[in-house]
Amino acid sequence: MAMTVLSRELCAGSDDLARVMRALLEHTDAWQVAGRANVPFADLVNILQQLRDRGIVEFCGSQLTLTPLGAEWARALHVAAAEPVTCQACAGSGFEFEPFARAYAEFVPLLAQRPPAESTYDQGALTAESVFRRLAFMYAQGDIAAKSILLLGDDDLLSVALALTGLPREIVVVEIDPRLCQFIQRIAESRQLNVRVIQHDAREKLPSDLRAHFDTFITDPSETIQGLLLFVEKGLAMLQPGGAHAGYFGVTLIEASLHKWNLWERHLLQNHALVFTHISEPFSLYAKGDEVGGAVKVDFEALRAPSAVPWYRASFFRLETLSEFVPPVDYDSNPRDELYQDAESLEEAWLVLANGAAQSPIPIPQEFLNASAQRAAQAQYGLGRHVIAEFWDCENVQSETGLADAIQAAVRGARATLLDLNVRRFYPQGYSAIALLAESHLSLHAWPELGYVALDVFTCGEADPQKIVQALEAHFKPRDVEYLKIPRGRARARAAELEMQN
Repeated sequence: MAMTVLSRELCAGSDDLARVMRALLEHTDAWQVAGRANVPFADLVNILQQLRDRGIVEFCGSQLTLTPLGAEWARALHVAAAEPVTCQACAGSGFEFEPFARAYAEFVPLLAQRPPAESTYDQGALTAESVFRRLAFMYAQGDIAAKSILLLGDDDLLSVALALTGLPREIVVVEIDPRLCQFIQRIAESRQLNVRVIQHDAREKLPSDLRAHFDTFITDPSETIQGLLLFVEKGLAMLQPGGAHAGYFGVTLIEASLHKWNLWERHLLQNHALVFTHISEPFSLYAKGDEVGGAVKVDFEALRAPSAVPWYRASFFRLETLSEFVPPVDYDSNPRDELYQDAESLEEAWLVLANGAAQSPIPIPQEFLNASAQRAAQAQYGLGRHVIAEFWDCENVQSETGLADAIQAAVRGARATLLDLNVRRFYPQGYSAIALLAESHLSLHAWPELGYVALDVFTCGEADPQKIVQALEAHFKPRDVEYLKIPRGRARARAAELEMQN
C-alpha cells in the first residue's frame, strides 16, 4: 500500500520507484544510480527530482543520500540493498580474456586513436575491457573461430579486435561514418588484417553479395523500437538459412524501458525462427563522454558535472537461429521511421529536463511492425508456395469422373478462388486437368494404366497449396505419395534449404 501511495504521489510506476530506491540504497553517486537503476533516464531524473522535493533524498553535488524519512520509506516499501556479489575480475560477464592478452595489448592504443563519437549517428564507444569481454563471450559460444562475421556499425572497433585474434574466417564491416571506415581500413591495411569495410547506410538495402551469407552478426542498434528492429532484422537478413547461426546486439535499460524490451523480444520471436540463448548482465561499459547534455542547459545539481568513471552500461543479447530459419527480406527504411530518438532517449531526456516538459509516452509504430511481420512472412513463404506431388498405385484413377468436383472442392478448402477449369481426356488413355486460380494455377496428368498421377499446384497469398494436394490425394486414394514443397521468391537461400520437410 505504501508503495502505491508514494508512486501515485510521484506519478511514477511502483516498479520503477522500487528500482530507484534500491539503487539509492546501494550507490551514492548520481551517475552510478542512473546506470544501475534499470529505469529510463528521463523517468529516473523525474523520480529523483520528486523524491528530493518531498524530503526523501538529499543532493550534495553529485552525491545522493536517503534522508531519515527516505530510509523509513524504504523499509515501508520493503526495498533492501543487495550486497556486492558481482565478480569484479570479469565485471559480471562470466568470461576472462587472458587468452587474448596479446591482441588486447595491440588493441588498446588503437581504440584510443579512434575518431570522436558523432551524435548524428548515435555513436558511443565501449571501453577496451568491455570489447574483449564481449569477444570472449562470443568465442565461448563458438561464434568466432572459423566463422564469417558481419558487423552492422562498428563504433567500438570490434572488427579490429576480432581480426587481431586471427580467428574469424571473414570479417565484414558495414558502417555509415566515413571517418570510421577510413580509420578501420587504414588499420587493416597497415597490419594486414582480414577486414573488409563497406561505407553504407544500413537504412538502405545492403549489398546483394552480403545476403544470406554470414554465420554471425553483431550490432549495437539505436534503442527506438524501429531502430533496434531495423538493425537486428538487417542482421538476420544477412545470416545463412538454417540453424545454429548467431546474432548479437547490445541494449540498455537507460534508454529503453522493459516495456520496449518486451515488444522487441515478442516481435522477433513471433516472426522469426530463433531463440534468445543469452541476455547478459550489463557488463558492457561505455567510455566517458559528454553526459551533461551538450549545449542544453540543465538545472539539475546531481548531474551537473560529468561522471568520473564509466556509468553507461548495456546488456548483451545473443540469439540463435533454428533449423527452419529463413533470412528475412532486406528493405529500405521509411524516412518517417524514427530510428534514433524517442522519449526514452538520453538526448530527449535532457531536453525534457531543460524545458520542464512532461515526458511523452512511447508511441507503438504499428505500421512499422506490420511491415516487418509481412517481410518475415515473405521470407518464410516467399511470393508463393509451390507443391509438386506424385501419387502412386492410385485406387481411383481409371476415370476422370468426379475430378472436376474434387478440384473445385479442393480449391475452396484451400481458400483459393477458381477462375477457370478444363478437364480433358486423351485416347487411348490418360487425362489432364488445368485450373486457373486467382492465386495462380493447378495442373495434373493421370496415367490410369500405371495408377499414377503427377500434380503441380502453385499459390500466392494465404491460399494453401498443401490443402489442395491433400484433398486430391483423398480423391485418387494412392498407396504411396511423394511431395516436394518449394517457397518461391523468398530471400535467397541455398537450394538444399528450399526443399522443405513434410
